[in-house]
Amino acid sequence: MRAPGISMLLSWVATLSQLTSSGAHKGRIVGGQEAKPHSYPFMVSIQYHGEHICGGSLIRPQWVLTAAHCEVFKEPTVFQVVLGVHSLITPESTQQVFGILRAVPYPLFNAQADINDIQLLKLNGSALLTDSVKTARLPQWNTLVLPGTQCWICGWGDIPGQEDPTTVLMEAEVVVTAQPACNSSWRGSINQDMVCTSGAEKGRLQGFCGGDSGGPLICHGRLLGVVSFSSRTCGDPRYPDVYTRVSTFMAWIHDVLQHY
Repeated sequence: MRAPGISMLLSWVATLSQLTSSGAHKGRIVGGQEAKPHSYPFMVSIQYHGEHICGGSLIRPQWVLTAAHCEVFKEPTVFQVVLGVHSLITPESTQQVFGILRAVPYPLFNAQADINDIQLLKLNGSALLTDSVKTARLPQWNTLVLPGTQCWICGWGDIPGQEDPTTVLMEAEVVVTAQPACNSSWRGSINQDMVCTSGAEKGRLQGFCGGDSGGPLICHGRLLGVVSFSSRTCGDPRYPDVYTRVSTFMAWIHDVLQHY
């Protein structure tokens, strides 16, 4: 498994095709439904020249949490972050648009091994908190999420079998998978800093698939995971979706927020 670099992300923007790399996809919602507008007010769209490439979560008025494999840190000034958005093509008065002042990936991020896949983005201004723009609730340090826990994911993008990408925010219910079973499916690639989920409906493909990398895994109302990687067949229950476990990195998150 290998996280896609910025050139692959920008190639996806140009072709509107799914992101793939060494058999792994990077985030799009499969087997879900349209979310109620602004029901995930912390959700952001990270865009390159007006095209959505990654998701993320507003955690402070000037900070967004996303995946390191989005590689915004290589050229942060060419990206923008859109808050308060439901439709990617319909103008909304709720939207707030910011540039990126600084990108801070976790220092031990390893794209080859898909580990420590987390990154903070400092916006070039502070968001105005409204009913449509709010910060996500973060977990306590090292909080565990038990197998069988029902959670939600959300994001924008194409759905397998449809020619055109969706333009509205989609959501799907997922269930946390036991780590030993997930690790077995992924042949030993899963560690304690990751969370795995499978679809809530057995026999149906549900999960993410190529374009909402960095989006949130919400369990019990808190941001417990960041979309990292999944199998080539999106939502395949044989290969659970994998997220970076946010609680592992809470000390680092607080340190960055305080010192940058």
